[in-house]
Amino acid sequence: MQKIKDLHAFIIGLNLFAAEQMDSFVDDLVITPAFRGTGVLNEVVAAEKDYTAMFFIERYPHKLVSPDQLLAQISAWLIENDPYRTDIVAFPMIVEVNDSETADLEFGISFNEWILAKEDPAGAIVFNNTRYALS
Repeated sequence: MQKIKDLHAFIIGLNLFAAEQMDSFVDDLVITPAFRGTGVLNEVVAAEKDYTAMFFIERYPHKLVSPDQLLAQISAWLIENDPYRTDIVAFPMIVEVNDSETADLEFGISFNEWILAKEDPAGAIVFNNTRYALS
């Protein structure tokens, strides 16, 4: 699940808080078998993965850095890095204010990713008598 890894790294790279303050994990993973063409010769979507990428940020320094800064950065990343998304990028956020300087943030973003495979005589995946390898 590449998108959660990439978004996690992006948020940490903003240097708005210490890396140890954030955690992320995959929730509600659903696999849909597909084996349909992609439009690229000899390539198929073997399956689709739909999941919610959950993010937790502890002690976000809301007094020092506006949460709007983080939200605008995440929004820009989603639009630039998830071009196949067909729905509006909307995600709920829970904010728990700890004190006048910090708050805990929790949010989940739904993603869809394809498992791609290419025809390969040595591939380990067999579908309709054709061998495929992950691409």
